[in-house]
Amino acid sequence: MLNFKWSQWLVLSFFVLSACYMIVLSITQPYLGIDVKERQGEWVVTSVHTGSWGDRHSVPLGGEIKSINNAPPEEHRSVSMFNELEGAYSFSIQHNGQETAYTDIENSSPIHWLLYIVLPALFFLVILGISYLVHKRVPKRYSAEQLILFFLAIATGYLSNSGAVRDNLYGLFLNTGLFLFAPVILIHFLYNYFQELNIYWFSKKIVYLLYITVGAVSLLEGCFLITESYPAVFEPIPGFLLLVLYIVSFYIVYRGLFIHKDAAVGPIFKYMAVGMTIAFFPYIFLYLIPALAFGVKVISLEVGAMFLIALPITFMYLVTRERLIDIDFVMTRVRYYMILSVIPSLALMFTIGWLVEEDLFAVSYIQMFLLFQSSFVIFLSVKEVLDFKLQRYLFSARYGYQESMHRMAQDMKDQSNAVDLMKVMRDEVKNVLNVRDIYIYSKHNKRNMYCVYDQIPKDIIDHFDEHLNNYHYDIGSVIETEKGFGVIVGYSLEKLTMMWCEGKKDYTNLNRDEKTYLQTISHNANIAIQNMNTIEDLLKELRKLRSDQTQKYPTWLSRLLFTIAENQRKQLSIDLHDTVLQEQLYLYRKMDDLIRQRNDLTPSLHAELMVYKESLLDSIHLIRETCNELRPAFIEEMGLVQSLKNLIHQYQLRSNFTVYFTDERFDAELDQERILAIFRVVQELLTNAMKHSDAKIVKLSLSSQENHVMLLYSDNGKGMDYSVQRDLFSHIGLSGIEQRVNGLNGHLEIETSPGEGFKTMITFPIEIKREVQV
Repeated sequence: MLNFKWSQWLVLSFFVLSACYMIVLSITQPYLGIDVKERQGEWVVTSVHTGSWGDRHSVPLGGEIKSINNAPPEEHRSVSMFNELEGAYSFSIQHNGQETAYTDIENSSPIHWLLYIVLPALFFLVILGISYLVHKRVPKRYSAEQLILFFLAIATGYLSNSGAVRDNLYGLFLNTGLFLFAPVILIHFLYNYFQELNIYWFSKKIVYLLYITVGAVSLLEGCFLITESYPAVFEPIPGFLLLVLYIVSFYIVYRGLFIHKDAAVGPIFKYMAVGMTIAFFPYIFLYLIPALAFGVKVISLEVGAMFLIALPITFMYLVTRERLIDIDFVMTRVRYYMILSVIPSLALMFTIGWLVEEDLFAVSYIQMFLLFQSSFVIFLSVKEVLDFKLQRYLFSARYGYQESMHRMAQDMKDQSNAVDLMKVMRDEVKNVLNVRDIYIYSKHNKRNMYCVYDQIPKDIIDHFDEHLNNYHYDIGSVIETEKGFGVIVGYSLEKLTMMWCEGKKDYTNLNRDEKTYLQTISHNANIAIQNMNTIEDLLKELRKLRSDQTQKYPTWLSRLLFTIAENQRKQLSIDLHDTVLQEQLYLYRKMDDLIRQRNDLTPSLHAELMVYKESLLDSIHLIRETCNELRPAFIEEMGLVQSLKNLIHQYQLRSNFTVYFTDERFDAELDQERILAIFRVVQELLTNAMKHSDAKIVKLSLSSQENHVMLLYSDNGKGMDYSVQRDLFSHIGLSGIEQRVNGLNGHLEIETSPGEGFKTMITFPIEIKREVQV
């Protein structure tokens, strides 16, 4: 059962019943499509719409209408109110002295069935399905209800076109009211949707003003229809108001896009802008504006209404998907294809206009151009997708350049030196391009010296000297001569490295794809070689630091080492918890069940098992404490202060000193790296106090200011001789604290002497986390 409120059922019933009425009306009452005008007291046929009943039955232009439904024509409502002949079951026309009676008025044309019945009905059913998905899948909030209301208004308004063209009073009122209210509901939805994201860029007063304006115009429309006195001065008002509403809607959306284009919600604005442009652009610029300004229509109302499907698809996608496709990429491709299709579309348009014998109106040329350009854009878009999907199946494996680069990247990971990497590149190129012999060499740029990987014939070396000395080199440059081609893999001030091929086996030149392939793999190989050299230099530096114990690690190295250590601690904690601890708990439960269920145990055996049980429990507690020390539980959730309090509580249970901890002046928001660093520093200080200081009182203070966090520690222990700082640091574990503080650009100060206790002040710079609301 659908969990709708009574108000939601009422609104849904209104739209469904209205849609059913419009469908029944369209089926039972053909669209006549006859425009009339009063001339000297007579009603004359002025035009007959293409595809209508009157067009299929050859109703003559200029014919004089004698009667409608056996009554004078001026008594027929559609004639007197709208100068149109609709809703008649019989009428007669006199033309050229001959009167013709039309009585068999039924059977609408197939085009009319498609445009006014089938497509609108399918659109309405699709909207019902989309609305149901929004109701079920989107979290219950007011904006979702507004979105569903907007969908239903658009779909029912589209269906009401069939009643409006038949001059049905309810269809006319429904068509005007829903198409006027739909943009206002959309604006209202935008306000509520972004209000839930705490984003505001226009006032809600605009929404209220638009509702009042649209409501007033709709009420006037209803009054005029009910009284059957539709003034001519009011006729263009709904159209102009609809144009204003669309302008306001576009202004609001594009202004929001301009303001928030670089924010996290920027893609949402882009989707809305694109969806609204696709949905409303054809109707506004190809139907509404030409009709209001020039009295002509580039496209029909029915065709323009078809584009409205873009709106529910767009907003349904936005409210149900967590990740969006790259709209910038899609729109860039569409713009590119539109530019490409301009010239062929113009050429086809003028060619057809030249071939057609009769003169065409300007509207016909515009229609042809739009049709051709749309077709070209769709064709090019589909072609790109098919190229990406089917290229690997339609072309031979030998020309699978993407697969080749993927294989080479996989093989590069297994190489440890440049020589082996170049051999991998040579074998891959030889296999893919089907070339003859390949040589790899390096040449000194200042001296005529070569370093070769394999023996190179002398004539090829002479060819290098003859043709390549004056060439401007760059990584990825492809050089072609009469003896083959080469690609630059490496270039520096001292040497040049090239892979040279004696040419392809079929004696053809390199094509564009092959050159791009060679350039790409040469760039990839060069990057891999540079990375190998960088890693080699880094290893040398690490070996030097390792051999010199007095050397202070660089900041980046300290952070790297501690990050690796924390990850190892975390993994070890997880392994202990999931394996050893679970096994111990299982044994403890089994032993507990054994002791409780075996009544035949002797008192001595029972006592011995109880001792083992308690020992096992102590072991479980020890493993849990070890896991907690390796990776403090819930440190991300509890925060730094509560984690420190828990840590201090654990140490006070195991030591003989009392810890006084204050944090009244601490309110900084730290990232997880700094939280963990401060936690580890305090842990190390308390461990040193327990092992070395013989202190009775330990004081800890954590505070923060605008740009740094300060940690103060002091105890009344035995202190130490600070003149032998380096050896003592290594002995009591302060070296790790120093390196950890250094890794976060912090500062460490120590005051201590024998018998005077130990004091330290540690400061860390604050890096504020900035979170983007989405």
